[in-house]
Amino acid sequence: MRGGSSERLVVRSSRRRGDARARLTKYITVMLAALLSGGGSALLFLVPLYADPALSALAADFDPIPAECVTERRDDRLGLDNCTWASCREGCTSDAYKCIQLHVKYKAQAEDWRPAVLYVNIKGCGYPPLVNCENFTLSYGYVGARYPCYWSRADTKVVVPRWSRGEQVATVTRTLAIPLFLSGCAGIGLCALHCECRPRRRRRPPRRPPRVPTLTLDDTAVYRLG
Repeated sequence: MRGGSSERLVVRSSRRRGDARARLTKYITVMLAALLSGGGSALLFLVPLYADPALSALAADFDPIPAECVTERRDDRLGLDNCTWASCREGCTSDAYKCIQLHVKYKAQAEDWRPAVLYVNIKGCGYPPLVNCENFTLSYGYVGARYPCYWSRADTKVVVPRWSRGEQVATVTRTLAIPLFLSGCAGIGLCALHCECRPRRRRRPPRRPPRVPTLTLDDTAVYRLG
């Protein structure tokens, strides 16, 4: 009787352990799947809003030394054909039927004045609170306004009022590196839980027995004599 009861206790404890492991695996799977889907959703949301403008700003290669800018002309335009570009536009996905275009001139260090167009950023658009076109127009949208600006070495006809390379690099790191790292860790965890991630070992071919040297007639004659 005692032996039977002890066996039952062992079986019950093993079953409990198995159920606990299954529940733990289920909870971990749900958490990792949520983390993976959240990382993918974050990439879809953050890349067009933050990562793409930051990468474009880095590609524009703005001069870190500010130049002197003066607003020369302001054009208030109406119509889709007339608004091919805008100095500041809230929202980058929809077409603009009303736009403000600021034409400026800038002087970089000891060089001559150059004509350019002023953008709030490299895309000329954005979303609040980072981009406020009303404040932007009040500050730079009147003729004769003087302010420091940064000109693009990739396109010398483009200037922006604010520029920080470190800020753009930090934006790219936050919006790309962190979601990719979390999604990668979640994917590796799911693979380790439910897949055979380790590479299969190649089976070595069986070793062949050593070949027995074939004896010629001369060799057999020598062996017979011996």
